[in-house]
Amino acid sequence: MKKYNLQLGALMATVVTLSIVPVRLAEGQGANPVSLIGSEIVIWLMCMATWLSSYKTYYRFSLPKWQKIAVALLFCAVISNLFFMASFRMFEDYPLKSMRELPLWIITIRLSLRGLLLGLIMVPIIFLLETERERQAEALKRERDRAADAERQKHVLEELVSERTADLEETLLFLGESQEELDHQVYLLTRVIASIAHDVQAPLQFIVAATKHTGKLIDGKQWEQAAEYNQQVESSLADTAMLMQNLLEFARGQIHKGALHSADVNLAAVMREKARLFEQILNSAGNTWRISLNENLTVHTNAHLLGVILHNLLDNATKNTRDGEIAISGEVAGGRLHLYIQNPGTSALPAGIVQTDRQDGPAQYATRLEGDGNGLGLILVRDIAALLNIDFTIEAVSGKVIARMIFSEFSGS
Repeated sequence: MKKYNLQLGALMATVVTLSIVPVRLAEGQGANPVSLIGSEIVIWLMCMATWLSSYKTYYRFSLPKWQKIAVALLFCAVISNLFFMASFRMFEDYPLKSMRELPLWIITIRLSLRGLLLGLIMVPIIFLLETERERQAEALKRERDRAADAERQKHVLEELVSERTADLEETLLFLGESQEELDHQVYLLTRVIASIAHDVQAPLQFIVAATKHTGKLIDGKQWEQAAEYNQQVESSLADTAMLMQNLLEFARGQIHKGALHSADVNLAAVMREKARLFEQILNSAGNTWRISLNENLTVHTNAHLLGVILHNLLDNATKNTRDGEIAISGEVAGGRLHLYIQNPGTSALPAGIVQTDRQDGPAQYATRLEGDGNGLGLILVRDIAALLNIDFTIEAVSGKVIARMIFSEFSGS
């Protein structure tokens, strides 16, 4: 009942009812207070019925507004007649002149005019109020719809910003990882370049010296010795070329992810192959090899990169050994293969190794990080070993320098 605005309707009915009291008193109707009060109540109820019927017309009929007004006024005329006919025997509710002696058609016209007059007071008020209320309701609805749309757009925008932020964070993380990977690749490739210059130095020096000596032998017509030296030079060049291939394979593996392929590598065979590269240098320093490896012992790793590691470790051992034995051996411990390359210690620490203080065991050594020429080989060994998941340590024990590599995947014993 809230939408019918009953408080305003009651106020309007009361005003209209009280406004005709002076006229009725002037006609002398105050002589019968019961009839006066009763008729006033009938008129008040008629005004309320007119009010409610006008509201019903406004809300119930789907008509143009002017037609609704016409129907509401018609109802006002009908209601005026109905209330008079129902109450005139008890109360005289029509002021100014008694209507009981008038013909019915005149009574009907006058009562209809009374209803229309009452309707002309109430109907415009009702229609104006409800039209304004609907306009405000529509404006409020539009505002709420705009607020809801704004909220939905805000939610969509927040989701979009969240997705874009997540994408940006993922991109930044990827770029950060790519930058770290690139820095690591640049670091390793610079080590490869430095190692090329470092590792081929000794073979090239031998080749240069052998070539000069071969020239002297040719000048002296010592053909057999010249041919022997020439064969040694050829072998050294082939081994140096193999070393270069291994280093370039390592560099290519850093540039192209997934380019490193693992296979079963025979340790004894690859050791003998690497030892040949240093044979002349080893003999010139009065050193000897001792390779104690099972011919069937194999490890699953990348052959090229393993060759780079072994080359640098043998190079380190030969450079720091005079008139001694370089021993290569292996053993299985804890389900893993331990490969040892050991040489006698000298009065000076091996090149590229720095001693660190330890009180609870053998002295531990680590590679130099300054990038000096002598330490580049061991730095490269450390980096490649990490790449191949090989544990690598180097230490001095009882007058010997022992380089140890630990393989998880192997076969044979």
